Amino acid sequence: MTYALTLTLALAACFGLQSLALHLVGGRTAKSESNFFSSIARIQTGAAEPMAEVFLLGSSRTGRLPSRNAEFTTVANLGCDSGTALVTLRAIDKGILPLPPVLMIEGNTLVHGLGLSGKEISGFLDSPWFGVGRKVPNLGATARPSAFAYSILLEKKFGKADAGEGLPWPVSAIPTIPPPDMEPLPEKAAKVVAELTAITDRFRKRGCMMLIVQLPPGAEPESMNTRIPYELSRVSGIPLLDLTKDLPRGSITYTDSIHMAPASAAAALRSILAALEKM
Repeated sequence: MTYALTLTLALAACFGLQSLALHLVGGRTAKSESNFFSSIARIQTGAAEPMAEVFLLGSSRTGRLPSRNAEFTTVANLGCDSGTALVTLRAIDKGILPLPPVLMIEGNTLVHGLGLSGKEISGFLDSPWFGVGRKVPNLGATARPSAFAYSILLEKKFGKADAGEGLPWPVSAIPTIPPPDMEPLPEKAAKVVAELTAITDRFRKRGCMMLIVQLPPGAEPESMNTRIPYELSRVSGIPLLDLTKDLPRGSITYTDSIHMAPASAAAALRSILAALEKM
């Protein structure tokens, strides 16, 4: 047997084992060795065909929400660790990613659009290799050996990403347009809102329904983390759902100070989908 044939058979065997592993985890892994690879994997699998009905756009907070599992079959999570919804909104606007019928836009971290948050991820989305990984999962970030290892460790520590009791949070929040702000935003923040308004207006003309969501633990009312998404809602006319309001004490569990544990993340998504039905 020649060296070339031996190498070919070995690669074929590895490819087969990788395909089996991906099948066993539902076609996607939950975590990789870095925020960058975790985000690329999430976006590649979330934007894969067939296209989901709802895209979840945001930061790592959004990244903890369920995606394309047995319960949420029409929902794809495109959250960017250490990033913001602006990363994926711009990619959709450029035609790099498809535009689904419904978009959930995490409001908490839109303030990071003032800086370079997510620049590395944005650069990779423009590369040919991103498209290859979308079409061939074995060549995507979700199939990295380290991703399988980290996903197993994450599940053992915090539970399955689709864990939950089948119920939304005990709140009756309804998407609304916030009342006017009493003082104007700083110039840089206003520019972010202007860019977001222009992008979402183009999406609306293409028939896309959108919802801005403030995820727990929320932010102080006077902070840009709150004022930017609220102003975006007012200017663009996109309804805003603040999931931090009227929650009973102790109803949410976290893995750290800002990221929801699997059961709470699943309940949050149920609340978001219930709100979308009211729009």
